[in-house]
Amino acid sequence: MQPLRVRVVSVLGIALGAPVTAEFLQAYLSSTGDALAILGGLLFFAPLYGGAALLIREVAVRTGRGWTGILLLAAAFGVAMPGVIDLALFGTQRADIPYWAALREPTLIEPLQISAFATLSWVIGHVMMSVGAPLAVHQALAPSTRGRPILGRWGIGILIVLWAIIALLVHTDGRQTYGYVPSGWQVTGVLLVVAGLVALAMSRVGRPVASRPDAGPVPVAAILAAGAVAKVSFDLLPPTWTGFAVGTALLLCVGVLLRWLSARCRWHSREIGLLGAAVIVGGAVIGFASPVPDGVPVLAKFAQNAVMLLLAFALAAVVYRRSARQVPLASQQPGDV
Repeated sequence: MQPLRVRVVSVLGIALGAPVTAEFLQAYLSSTGDALAILGGLLFFAPLYGGAALLIREVAVRTGRGWTGILLLAAAFGVAMPGVIDLALFGTQRADIPYWAALREPTLIEPLQISAFATLSWVIGHVMMSVGAPLAVHQALAPSTRGRPILGRWGIGILIVLWAIIALLVHTDGRQTYGYVPSGWQVTGVLLVVAGLVALAMSRVGRPVASRPDAGPVPVAAILAAGAVAKVSFDLLPPTWTGFAVGTALLLCVGVLLRWLSARCRWHSREIGLLGAAVIVGGAVIGFASPVPDGVPVLAKFAQNAVMLLLAFALAAVVYRRSARQVPLASQQPGDV
């Protein structure tokens, strides 16, 4: 186990970083521009998003998972969030989101009462922003914790309790505020998909990919550009069946490319951290295109976008400079977190 100071900083970094990248980066919430409301939301969502990222990391480290396993566990969380926690997966309307019908109805699957495009968008969003990017950045910035737990038994237990409390509050709010009441078969279907993704993550598929010791590096500029472009591309897809098809194809291509890079190129903590930082930059950039929330001044919205973009660029610079001083270990696996 790492020194207490290192573990505390790591836990706080992931716990607070995850809700920022998941909810506040694109400035689309009603709290946009309100510093106190953002702070309150950050503390509220930290156990939910940050807790999920921390628990996924602990499971990955303690069971020898690689990044494929981490992202599959993140996908399980991404299905559970709209399916059984905030219940957005089955929401027919949202008065506070004027474009809800335009997002949901073009790809609505009537027998299941779910939107194919919206589901894909939510799952990818959680994989990339709620779990993937925060853990990738942490891996590059905290090399001494690589492959080691940062939570003890008490920490894991407390985090599970906090996560469950916030998840229950969000679930209750979805039922009371928006009238979301999924049927038993809908909940069962969601839980079966979640269980399937967890089982796949725990299989051989989820183990680290062995890389060639003499592999060459991937250019930093290529990593940064690819990560930012991938994030922006996903978010610009139209909520139609064409958008769903292109998004699915893009997701498969990204997955295959990352597996290939892990096996054929130098793909360790520096590259993983830079990719995570690039995705965050992409999220901050596309945030300028998100609609102005009702009741939020336009200037406040774009001011938050600008601040988030500057912070994202600063984070990418820190990851680049800090990871450049790290000497890759011969024994390091691409999936070590």
